[in-house]
Amino acid sequence: MKRKDTTSRLWFVLACVLVGFLAGCGGMGNGGRISTDDLREQIIKLPMLYTVEAEVEVLVEGHGQDGLAEWKSFFGQRDIIVPVRANLKAGIDLTKLTDVSIEGDRVYITLPDPVIEIESTEIPWEEVVTSVTGLRDKFSAKEKEFLTRKGRIKILEEMSALDLIAPAQDHAEQIVTNFLNSLGLKPVFQRPNYSEKEIIRFVKE
Repeated sequence: MKRKDTTSRLWFVLACVLVGFLAGCGGMGNGGRISTDDLREQIIKLPMLYTVEAEVEVLVEGHGQDGLAEWKSFFGQRDIIVPVRANLKAGIDLTKLTDVSIEGDRVYITLPDPVIEIESTEIPWEEVVTSVTGLRDKFSAKEKEFLTRKGRIKILEEMSALDLIAPAQDHAEQIVTNFLNSLGLKPVFQRPNYSEKEIIRFVKE
């Protein structure tokens, strides 16, 4: 998989929301002994954070022996190389936060699982490479669609190789940290270790 570009961004609107939110929480403070439930309710008011974006590209190869009219292979060679591109976004949806506990001035938090979206999957048709010899037919639109689906599957299979989740967690933790510090509280974040299968499960269809 080729990762073309990755951009981490915190939307300015988040800062505005956070500032206004903190202003409304003035006086709560650590001395106010805010309850765990109240604290969680305040945190989940923060919006969904899509903080990491990436454009990726995979190459999908198709042959007469790949299930695309394979019985015709003895009539000649039939090959195609298709670049499949997609835009990915990853973030943390704080409204899904459930694991929060308070001990003194420390707040123990496990952030919700990340959310990953695959959008704008496309094929730059001008870059498709084909080689059709003998009496073989050109690749049909249906076959190209099949290869597009294979490209999406390949992106999913190689998702763990992309550095998407950690930066998204970093940004979410920074937002929550700023909020808790304003209350005189110190966050302690606990990050789970995700397997490759779990990362695929985070992809929002």
